Amino acid sequence: MKPIVVFSAAQNEMTAYQQALLIKLNKLAGEVKGDTGITGLKLDFNFGLRLEVPDGDFFIRIRDGESGQEYFAGKLAAQCLISMEKYYIPWQVEVMKDGELVFVHQLDVTGQLVYMHLGNALGDMLAIMPYVLAFQKRYNCRIVCQWQENFSSLLGKCFPQLTMVKDFPVDCYAAFVLGIFQDTPILSPVDARLIPLPQMGSIILHMPIIPPKLRLVDRNAVTADKFPYVCIATQATGIKKCWHYPHGWEILTAKLQESGYRVLCIDGNQELREGRYVAGIPQGAEDFTGYRPLIERLELLAGAACFIGVSSGLSWLAYAAGTPVVLISGFTLPSNEFFTPYRVINYQVCHGCHNDLRVSDKNSLCPYHQGTERELECSREITVEQVWKQVQRCLQE
Repeated sequence: MKPIVVFSAAQNEMTAYQQALLIKLNKLAGEVKGDTGITGLKLDFNFGLRLEVPDGDFFIRIRDGESGQEYFAGKLAAQCLISMEKYYIPWQVEVMKDGELVFVHQLDVTGQLVYMHLGNALGDMLAIMPYVLAFQKRYNCRIVCQWQENFSSLLGKCFPQLTMVKDFPVDCYAAFVLGIFQDTPILSPVDARLIPLPQMGSIILHMPIIPPKLRLVDRNAVTADKFPYVCIATQATGIKKCWHYPHGWEILTAKLQESGYRVLCIDGNQELREGRYVAGIPQGAEDFTGYRPLIERLELLAGAACFIGVSSGLSWLAYAAGTPVVLISGFTLPSNEFFTPYRVINYQVCHGCHNDLRVSDKNSLCPYHQGTERELECSREITVEQVWKQVQRCLQE
């Protein structure tokens, strides 16, 4: 590939991390593939706009095909022009040679092969997937997704119209990275903490629509279990996402069992430890933990009377199963996840630091009160009474 010239539609400066990410994605996409009909001039949209320019007197202009805003204008020769931004922008490319307009092209994925580079977070993928399906329907394009072992059985059964591949396709017209990103602007124009997760797909794929709710299974077609059960998940990707009211899960489990429900704990691990905090299988709950196939988890959730969990991928999977979800979280704001009428949060204590842009230390256990008596009060001060009232209402409705 020719020497690279990077431009930014939003005129952003690139950090070392973003530069390394750009190099990684460009290497994954390989050589610029699209033939323009002009010798040596190649164009594709694999992880951003990529225009390879041969030697000669070439002037390149890049605009927004909808607004007309100019992003780049200048002379190039024997170089490869690459955009910093990797999400969907309606790029329009104009090429002049020796002062004459010789090539014009606007991004159009209609009928084309499009590659979706998946993240490995279950909740993120389930939040974005409705927009992927809407994108495919709108443009009648052929979509292939990066192979992910965790999602292969789930996508294979629930999304047969999407193909999973292990190698980047050689004839790809456009490629996008799917995920919930806080590092702007290379993968997303906005910090995901500002936007509800169910809307991020709209921004990344430039789909200003309201897609249908993601439903991966028909609950009405699930055979009712002889003994009604509730699924719970006490863990998440970080201990700060968990519910830390003292013995809260044990008390809740006992209340459910007294009401005639089996309680199945379906976390991936039996236990999550971080410092002095522990999240694990509550005493009395049945051990259904383990990294079982997601399609198996989906079917189990579809038969549950409800699901009780925290801000995690399993909560999203329960939502996709159509199962009523009681979601306990003070770490995130309710707008962060999908809407559930059974959301539990205590607004009278410190809460929502995940969605607070003033928080810069992502690795901090409790950015405002770490090491004090108020540490993780966002979840410790959500009482069993609060949760139980929502569970009762959920089961009754």
